[in-house]
Amino acid sequence: MSNRSTGFLWACFVLAMAACSAAHAADTTTGHYTGVAYDPETSQVRYREEHWLTGNGKARQRLVLYRCPDGRPFARKLVRYTGTAWVPDFEYEDARSGHRESVKVEGERIIATVSHDADKSPRTGSVALHADTVVDAGFDDFVKAHWSGVSNPKGMTVRFVVPSRLDDLRLVIRPDATSTGSPSVRQFRMTLDGWLGAFAPTVSLAYTEADHRLIGFEGPSNIKSDDGKNRKVRIVFPSSDDRPPVSPDEIASLRVQPLVTSCSR
Repeated sequence: MSNRSTGFLWACFVLAMAACSAAHAADTTTGHYTGVAYDPETSQVRYREEHWLTGNGKARQRLVLYRCPDGRPFARKLVRYTGTAWVPDFEYEDARSGHRESVKVEGERIIATVSHDADKSPRTGSVALHADTVVDAGFDDFVKAHWSGVSNPKGMTVRFVVPSRLDDLRLVIRPDATSTGSPSVRQFRMTLDGWLGAFAPTVSLAYTEADHRLIGFEGPSNIKSDDGKNRKVRIVFPSSDDRPPVSPDEIASLRVQPLVTSCSR
């Protein structure tokens, strides 16, 4: 596998992490929060993402709108939790490039579908479902459910489904031994398992010690700019940006809200 291919697949993981939970929904009310992706060198806003979490338990759903710096939405993701919390179904679309991808759990298999161009037929593949399989935003649920394991110096390995590859990748999450941050925040490092880890960039994750809330990470993102390039980002989910719940009617409207085809115009 080339370094370029490895980097692209690793970026697919980062996109999913950007959809992880940073708020807690109470009962059947709607959790509503935002995240901001910055250029780590210039602090320029690359894009924003707005999340709505409805329901609870196995009936949860997550809607995410990815927005241009000026607020216009260009991509949308819908995540449905129907079984194991860390193996949800999801659908994602980016109106700028026509890129679409989805994952659906069917028994002991996972059906992954991807299309890089709206005018081309999608590719579909089947991935085996294992006890350590993780899909998209389900990674955050896996971390919370296995907090002791991922906090062990050796960390834990998971099989992360990458729709664009129609397969999964083995990832390792472990504490960041080099972290010198606040004692109220636990830092983790995410790498590809085995020899591939030497060729792929590391993702840094930050969780609160008190309630295991994801508050940020830094790494490559496959939320591309209008020129089609992948960029490294620093995404933060400050609790000060949590927003009030919205009505079911507004959620329904957001699911069909038109997406712009470019952020530069």
